[in-house]
Order: sequence, then C-alpha cells, then structure tokens
Amino acid sequence: MQIYKDSNHKPEMALAITDFEALCGFVSIQELSHALRSIPELAAVVGKQQSQAVHSSTSNSGAAQAALKAAFTALMTADPKSVAEQVELLDDRLQQQQKLTDKERLIMRLHQQYPHDVGVLSVFFLNLILLKPGQAIYLPANEPHAYVSGQLVECMATSDNVIRAGLTPKLRDTTILCESLTYNQGPPVMLQGDLVQEYTTVYSPPFDEFEVYKVSLPESADTIIPANQGPTVVLVMRGRGNVTATSALKASALEEQTRVSKGDIFFVPSHTALDVSAGSAQDLELWIAACNSKIFESQFALPEGLVNGHKLANGHKSVDGHKLANGRKVSNAHIIVKSAIAV
Repeated sequence: MQIYKDSNHKPEMALAITDFEALCGFVSIQELSHALRSIPELAAVVGKQQSQAVHSSTSNSGAAQAALKAAFTALMTADPKSVAEQVELLDDRLQQQQKLTDKERLIMRLHQQYPHDVGVLSVFFLNLILLKPGQAIYLPANEPHAYVSGQLVECMATSDNVIRAGLTPKLRDTTILCESLTYNQGPPVMLQGDLVQEYTTVYSPPFDEFEVYKVSLPESADTIIPANQGPTVVLVMRGRGNVTATSALKASALEEQTRVSKGDIFFVPSHTALDVSAGSAQDLELWIAACNSKIFESQFALPEGLVNGHKLANGHKSVDGHKLANGRKVSNAHIIVKSAIAV
C-alpha cells in the first residue's frame, strides 16, 4: 500500500493567535552533546557509540549532520520497553528537582499526556520555541516539528503527506521520517509581520506557495483590500462586520455585500477588491491566505492560488476541513492545535 501518494513538498508557517509553544528543528550539535552528557536517561537510549559521535562533532558540518542523524535514529527506533523505563526514570528524577528548565517542565507535561512515548525524549533534540500572539515561524519541507500548546493559524503548501513518529495516537512511520529529515541545525526564523497598509499586516515566508495577511479593524473602522491577480480564502477570526466584494473583471463592476462573523470562511475570486468594515460595537479580525505575492511582482497582491479549508483541533484529535482548488498554485490554511513529532 502506498501511504505517501502526494509528490508535492510541504513547507509551512505557523502564526500564533495565543501564547504558543512549539518544538521545531534540531538544536545545535553542541547543545545536543551537552544534553547527552547531562541527561543519563537520554544517553542510555541513544547509546554510547552514537553519543560519542555527537561529542566528537563540533560544527554544523557533514560529519555533524551524520552524527545527529545516527543519534536521532537510534532514539526514535529504540526498543519501546527501554524507552519507557528511561522516561519513567527521568520523570521521577525531575519531580525531585527544585528548579526545572523550560524543557524539563515540558517533558513532565508531555509524559502526562503521552506516557512513556519516545517523543518525550526527543525534546532534547529539538528547539523549544515560544511565540507571542502576532509572531510567526516558518519551516521548509522535511524539518521536524511538534506544535505543543496554544492556538495558531497554519498555512502550508498543498500536500496530503504527513509523516509522524511520536506524541501522537495516529500512524507512525519512524523509518521514513528519520530518512526524510534534512538534519539542519538551528531554530526557525521568527517573523513579526510587516505593516503593508493601515490595519493590514503581511507574513511572507521565502516560499512561492503562500503568504498570510492579518487584517485587524477597531470598531466602526473600515479598509479596502485591493483587487488581486489570484483568488484567496478569508477566515473571520473575531468580531462581526460587513464585506463588499467588487469584481474588476465584470464590465458592470458587480458588487456583492455580505455580513460576516467569527468562524466564517469565504472564497474570494481573483481580481476582486474587498471593502471591509467592522461593526459599531466590536473589532473585526480577518486572516487571508494566498500564494506569495512575489510571484506577481506587486507590492500588495493576494496572488493566484487558493487556500484549502481549515482544520480545528483540541489536543491530538483533529477534524479536517474542506479543500478547494483553483489556479496553478494551491496552498493550505487551517487553524490547528496539535502535538506530534512530524514532518
């Protein structure tokens, strides 16, 4: 049976709505070496030979990547009984400590949620990222990550492939995951967003497939989102208001007005301007996803492409949204809270 049928890659971006916690990308080889020396439970599972190879590597070189791959593969493919024993020992030891690091506190929480899971120990391999509302990170394809807590808007290139290996009740494919990773080291780049016009902030990662706009209107305010060359999908995150769509492709400049409120998702055809106004008693917040505007060579384009529905989740259980497609580029935006070691 072919599990990964989609040939597309899947870079993605996570934009924090609340305080948000994630594990993304591998730590430096120096940080991992320190963890292996100071966390005996981790070293016991990784093994002496793989640990020594990490200690002998001092830079983000080919040798360091090879040592990192060998150590991570040894951990993720270790005997489950051995993993369970060491995770239990680690949790017992941490409960006796008066002072804990952020990662150690996270390990104890994850052990409660996913008892004896190998993903608990993988925390030492990954960068712990803490985002405030309005901050974002982006990840190229084939980088390990786990979204641990908080709410976010996530946008990604269209692909049905998800490879999981820990912190999940879903199908795991550890061998494929370990072979697919780049083993690059270092934390992801954090985006603060760029104000492109009043009330509108854009988050633009270095991927052709997508970028995301946040439109935040105070009560009774309004703004114009110019017509663009490609279609988009708009998510109403908060509040109520009015949206008037004007098509530049129609000779009569056809207009259509609708009331919108929290939870609404609507499709905007290409070459359609939006006149957005907030209600008199509350703010209005919209998130707009589209292909990256650089492919249209314009400053404020919501370009050709389409966002594929949304996903809502609570803990590790999720409900997939619908998918739409139009144009040569397709991107995928959804709201999700999840915790899984995946790529």
